[in-house]
Amino acid sequence: METLFAFYTNRLQDRAFGRLLILVMNMVLITLIVIWTLVSLLLFLPVLAFLKYVRGFSTSVVTRWCIWMYGRVWQAFTRLFVIFEPIDYRDTQFETPGIIVVNHRSFFDTYCMNMLPVYNICFAVRDWPFNIPVYNIFMGLANYMNIEKFSWQDCLNRSGQTLSDNGFVLFFPEGHRSRTSEMTRFYSGAFKLSVETGTPVIPVCLTGTQDLLPPNRGYMAPARIKMKVLDPVFPDEFSGEMKHRQMKKKVKALMEDYLALMDQ
Repeated sequence: METLFAFYTNRLQDRAFGRLLILVMNMVLITLIVIWTLVSLLLFLPVLAFLKYVRGFSTSVVTRWCIWMYGRVWQAFTRLFVIFEPIDYRDTQFETPGIIVVNHRSFFDTYCMNMLPVYNICFAVRDWPFNIPVYNIFMGLANYMNIEKFSWQDCLNRSGQTLSDNGFVLFFPEGHRSRTSEMTRFYSGAFKLSVETGTPVIPVCLTGTQDLLPPNRGYMAPARIKMKVLDPVFPDEFSGEMKHRQMKKKVKALMEDYLALMDQ
């Protein structure tokens, strides 16, 4: 794959070949995504029935596992044009429940969460993904949180349920995709949740998706995607009434430093 990727990136400088490569890549990947999505829809109900009624798993956990597996297969055929470097993490970073925070550069960031070694993840996202047909059904079944419509108490209750089941809650604290490689301002929700539940924040740095599909471009291009998991940051490291702000500032600084290294 390294040789093929080098061939892609070198030949992209050739305008005619570059256009042809982009056209082929998008036709192939969009076709495969559509086919895999349709197959996944057909498989979901029997998988849900087996894991829920035979194995005893909850609907939300089964749906989260299915979404994670959907992403794994998506990653497999995307490897025709994209290099996914092995995730840089330690098993101990996911030994206990936590609040995962990830920088946000592309629509495909959520698809890349299959790179994480855990699947029981409750996504906390803005309202617009809940309005996408089909997606909204699975987001509801997975008990994802609509942070623009849920009250803070609803968010606490749903997060508490996930954390008590040894799961994880995931935020994109920037709220919106960054249109540059620089992180935008962080919102406080993930860090308030950490303080109120006594749960560590697990920072995750993701690069390369801005080359695959940035927010200001309508087509995919070859990319190299890397993910680095930083050590958990615990709320008891901070003090005072506004310690969630101290925590937010520290986590953002840590992520900015590692992202700068990863982007080199």
